Amino acid sequence: MKVTLALLTLNEIDGVKAIVPRIPKTAVFEIFCVDGGSTDGTVEWLAGKGIRVVRQKNRSRADAVRLALVEAKGDAIIYFSPDGNEVPEDIPKLVEEAEKGYDLVIASRFAKGGRSEDAGFVHSIGNKALTFFANLFFGIHVTDAINGFRLIRKSVLSEIGYDAKRHEGDMEMTLRVAKKGYKIAEIPTIEPRRIGGKAKIKTFTDGWLYFKTIIKERFRN
Repeated sequence: MKVTLALLTLNEIDGVKAIVPRIPKTAVFEIFCVDGGSTDGTVEWLAGKGIRVVRQKNRSRADAVRLALVEAKGDAIIYFSPDGNEVPEDIPKLVEEAEKGYDLVIASRFAKGGRSEDAGFVHSIGNKALTFFANLFFGIHVTDAINGFRLIRKSVLSEIGYDAKRHEGDMEMTLRVAKKGYKIAEIPTIEPRRIGGKAKIKTFTDGWLYFKTIIKERFRN
């Protein structure tokens, strides 16, 4: 299986300098970046390292996910944010799990052996509550339904569609994969603190969008 690593960036120069050199390049077929309009040198630094950069027209994670699907040449895509929150050494673990036949593999901060050093109390409780409802309504057994560090087969993502506007797309993806009966797995991951830059998730705004997504997908044909 050929796996594409899609780096999603927006003003993450400190993160990319620290994280990109650690990426195990032999674990993936190709690496490219989808950038949301960085002005801090992120794009120039990546280009200098020979990494192809695709510019977004719309600045949102959801748009980046869709654009990466179009641009990726592999059979599956790993979505990865080089901001320090996601551990590049876990990339081969996602690939290894997918090669067992799984269609979606999520790096879970709340699985046994995982943890988050960045999420505060409210964020952690909210994540666990949302994942509880996802499991309850969709008959799945995951521990981190919304983490964006994940691998999905391109054919699966193309089939289920992707209609999100912001970060709620990660929840939408998880639920749609489950509804179609595709196989989901998790690997435990440790989420360190981010390196520079600013967090893009808005706790309450995006939390509400996640919950609305659960309700919408529950009643969507």
